[in-house]
Amino acid sequence: MNHFADCRFWSEMVAQFIGTGPIEALCLSESSPNFSQYTMGRMTCDAWKSNHHGAVDSPPNYGELARAAYEAEEAPE
Repeated sequence: MNHFADCRFWSEMVAQFIGTGPIEALCLSESSPNFSQYTMGRMTCDAWKSNHHGAVDSPPNYGELARAAYEAEEAPE
């Protein structure tokens, strides 16, 4: 099962924790029905993509290196 917490578009840079509930982070995938919404890490969606290089906005450079790595990985040969 795919979880948002493992998705490259799940932004912990823009997150909230309310009371004793789970952390909710902003979804940055424009192809997701959850785009620009706070989502819990255990949620899933069809726009999920692995975050093995980090989130698209990860520190310290706001995802610049992660986005470049994903683009290189997905570029046609």
